[in-house]
Amino acid sequence: MELSHVVSDAYTSPEESKLKVAKKLMDFNNGNFCFTNSDGDAIFKLEEKKVWLKELTILRDARDCPVASIQKKGLSFHDRYQVYEGETSKEVFSLRDKFMSDGKEETYVVELEGAPEPNIEVKGDFVRRNYSIIHNNQFVIADVAKASSITSFFTGKNQYAVTIRPNVDQAFIATIVTIMEAIHNEMKEENGDGDKSSDDEE
Repeated sequence: MELSHVVSDAYTSPEESKLKVAKKLMDFNNGNFCFTNSDGDAIFKLEEKKVWLKELTILRDARDCPVASIQKKGLSFHDRYQVYEGETSKEVFSLRDKFMSDGKEETYVVELEGAPEPNIEVKGDFVRRNYSIIHNNQFVIADVAKASSITSFFTGKNQYAVTIRPNVDQAFIATIVTIMEAIHNEMKEENGDGDKSSDDEE
C-alpha cells in the first residue's frame, strides 16, 4: 500500500508539510484538539478538548467531513487502536504497542490493512511528544516535536509541530498523532497527573 493513500489521498502534498497541534487555543475549534497548517487554518479536528479514545472518536476535516474513526480495542493483550475509513466499518490500519514497556521510550507498530507484516513504527518519547514515524525501519515519514515559542506562551501552551514528508497521507499521520496524544494522556493518568488542567510541563 502506498503511503500517499492510507486513510485518504485528499490530504497528500508533493512538498513537505508542517502541521501544528493547537490545544487550548480559543481561536481554533472552540478550544478543542485541532491540527492547523502553516497559515493557521484548521485542517483536522476533534470535538473534544482532551483526547482519550475510550469510545469511538471521529477525526474530521475543516469542512466537518469524517476522515477517520478511531477506537481502542478492549481486552487486548497489547494496547491496540483500530482505525476505520471515515465513519464506515472499513478498517484501514491498527496501532499497538510493540514491547508493552512502561517507560517513556517506547515503540508502537502500525499494521496496515492488507499488508503482510507491520512495516511502520512510531518511536520516541511520547510523554514529551518527541517522536518519529518510520517506514521500513529506515525512512522517517514524519517527525513530532514540542513547539516552544513566544506565540504559544501567550495564546495557549501545549502546541507541538508535525513535519510530514512529501507524498505521505497527512490524514494518516494526523490519525497516528491523535492516537499518540491519547496514549500520552493515559500515561499521565496512570502517573496520577490525569486531572491536571494543563499538561505543558512535560
